Amino acid sequence: MVPQEHRRPLPIEVAASLKLSASCLRSFADDLYWIEGRPELDGARVVMRVRPDGDPEIVSPPGLSLSSRVHEYGGGAICLIAVDGEPVVVGVRAVDQAIVTFHPRSGAVTEVVHEEASAFGDLSWGPGHGVVAVRERSTPTDVVRDVVHVDLASGTISSLTGGRDFYSDPRVHADGRMAWCAWDHPAMPWDASEVWTGRLDGSGGDLALVATHLVAGGVDRPAGSPVLLSDGTLALALEDGDRAQLWRWSTDGGLEPLSHGGGEVGQPLWILGTTSVATDGRTDVLACVERTAGRSEVSRLEGRDLIAVAVVPGAVDEIVSTSLGLGVLGTGDEHLGYVAWIQGGEMAGWRPLGPQVSGPVSRAEPIRVEADDGREVHGLLFPPSVPTSEAPPVVVFCHGGPTGQALPGLNPLIEALTSRGLCVVAANYAGSTGFGAAYRHRLDGRWGVADVDDCVALVAGLAEQGRVDGTRAAIRGTSAGGLTALLGLTTGAFVGAVSWYGVADLVTLAESTHDFESRYLDRLIGPLPEDLEVYRDRSPINRASQMRGAALLLQGLDDPVVPPAQATSMAAAMRANGHEVELIEFPGESHGFRRLDTLVDAFTAEVTFYERHLGATGAADSIALQ
Repeated sequence: MVPQEHRRPLPIEVAASLKLSASCLRSFADDLYWIEGRPELDGARVVMRVRPDGDPEIVSPPGLSLSSRVHEYGGGAICLIAVDGEPVVVGVRAVDQAIVTFHPRSGAVTEVVHEEASAFGDLSWGPGHGVVAVRERSTPTDVVRDVVHVDLASGTISSLTGGRDFYSDPRVHADGRMAWCAWDHPAMPWDASEVWTGRLDGSGGDLALVATHLVAGGVDRPAGSPVLLSDGTLALALEDGDRAQLWRWSTDGGLEPLSHGGGEVGQPLWILGTTSVATDGRTDVLACVERTAGRSEVSRLEGRDLIAVAVVPGAVDEIVSTSLGLGVLGTGDEHLGYVAWIQGGEMAGWRPLGPQVSGPVSRAEPIRVEADDGREVHGLLFPPSVPTSEAPPVVVFCHGGPTGQALPGLNPLIEALTSRGLCVVAANYAGSTGFGAAYRHRLDGRWGVADVDDCVALVAGLAEQGRVDGTRAAIRGTSAGGLTALLGLTTGAFVGAVSWYGVADLVTLAESTHDFESRYLDRLIGPLPEDLEVYRDRSPINRASQMRGAALLLQGLDDPVVPPAQATSMAAAMRANGHEVELIEFPGESHGFRRLDTLVDAFTAEVTFYERHLGATGAADSIALQ
């Protein structure tokens, strides 16, 4: 992008264009590949590549968008295989979920297999010029999943294991060993995922999985991120206590702990194909994504200690093995994204992703406040990036999930707000990952209560410290965070709430949401029909009479996760109770806005909402975009 000077505040159309969605980090030798969402291409998801001596470039053919619909949230839509020593990308075509192949920058796409009513995800290398993947098949009455091997030459699909509700992380070693994860309703993966191992027998389209064995995991002892090591053992992340750590399993020695650290290894499995544990490709030393105290970083196993590796300041999302070390995908404090190479425990190089920002930006500060009952509440504070003469108004950001985590890094919407003199507090309320199992389980049975109380406590604690103006506070959230934001209006602590495709009616959500999350509420609220009245009482549409303040609702009309009727009903309930409410609907958008025109309209509406209800202070300054 050509450098352009503008005055603060950051123009909304520029902020919207800065959105970057990068995921599914993969490697071939030392080249790094990933999928990147492009708002300027109507949300198309393209394959990017960067070489250690080059710059990021699109290598997928024009017009091809790659994404998976397994578990609705998808993930793992590409993998790399070698054919005659050259890389070939195997991917899942977004429009029809067919498995396709292409050579980087060749322009030609070969369809391998397309099954009606089926989706594929979490692709990884398989024997015989094949891949293994999670397959999801939909019928009029059910959703069935299994782990399959796809022969890329013939298109033959071999089902390797099935019969469980959910699968992830199918991984095959060159010696034929295989590992995978599985779990069943009503658990979510971070509650009860199991790691299994076995061996592939046969060849081509006659592959079968034999000698299967449960390694670890189960209810309230979840395991994940399996890595098959060259010495015949298996590494994994296992929550045996309050925080997940690295463990090793072998056929003769069983399970043994490898690490003891201050943080959690791994991350919630919302998206398939996200790599949190890997080996250094040169030394075979284990490394992981470790989350602690509001941070996310690369850590290497040295003895039994997890030692952080210094990379670009911000948050690490994924790691992957390369021929000489590790590859990293993350978000920087001053960068929308970056990829980096680690060799010998040190960063050997990196490349920024997306348009670059130079000038004053707001950097996250981990914060912790103590509520009246003594409980600790965590979050990140993004101060105004322009001078202010008084305590600034504050907007509390509620992450989705609600088993997610707010992490540091440049966020275009946050920057648009802090450049207008507002303070942003990204709440890591009860239920958030990264602070231990006990902190996560504080939300069990109390969604819509504990999370809301924690957001109120953050504002109150920061106002007492003089860091924010507690009388000018708003709250906003996406998806599950939208429920927290809307219920925040019942507390009197917030003058307004903004909800992006947020949950408003828990009863209809339980009845209509997709299979992956269809029993999630059993733990967060309680089982149905026994706790029907609790569902009704926690639903924002039934609490409108208790609300004070205005609301802005933003909703995609093609959303299968939180159907549009939720936003429509919420708007009607607020109007019926005399509240100011604006509902903006976006045709063609799903659960997560992807098109540039949508993002511009959504950012504009939200920033205008805060300017109207909070006001802002601050002086202008200059910033450069490149």
